[in-house]
Amino acid sequence: MAVKIDSDACGHIENCPVQGLCVKICEQGALIEENGDVSIIAEKCDDCDLCIQNCPNQAISKA
Repeated sequence: MAVKIDSDACGHIENCPVQGLCVKICEQGALIEENGDVSIIAEKCDDCDLCIQNCPNQAISKA
């Protein structure tokens, strides 16, 4: 099950306290930055949950 991103809670990369850590730690390249927003490529997600555990805004959850 891939993750989903709550764009309202996310705050975008520029407002993220950890500057897009989710994108940086995703070993599968499932999270990407597009125009300052975080997007998911669901077919690349391997359900490791690192992004969920490390999002300071709790903007990432299971779909």
